[in-house]
Amino acid sequence: MFDFPIAELITPEEQVAVARCVAIMASKDEVVSDSERHFVEELMGQMMLLPEERDKVRKEFDTPSDLIDAAKGVKHREARIFLYYQACCAAMADNKLVEGEEEALSNLAGAFEFDPEIAQLFLT
Repeated sequence: MFDFPIAELITPEEQVAVARCVAIMASKDEVVSDSERHFVEELMGQMMLLPEERDKVRKEFDTPSDLIDAAKGVKHREARIFLYYQACCAAMADNKLVEGEEEALSNLAGAFEFDPEIAQLFLT
């Protein structure tokens, strides 16, 4: 977990969107491992999300929304970089990157207009 004072840089709505996206990312391989669930829980704790916000995020494990639609709520550049980094970490939380996760990360980088080569460096 990258300890970063993101709560000081982005709005509460963006924080919830970031956490939702990370939970969606964790569900991309259709099995949310304990390590992936723990990763999302730690992220929500770091951002000090309210209980009702946490419940909203946890729902993404069982019925994930569209990642790109959820990411549209993240406007600030810093928040987008933070989200992309956390999504990479969530994808790797179970020590394997599967095709659905790889595609989702690529789509997310494209939606944020990140340079594909730079975005790929986050995984290496």
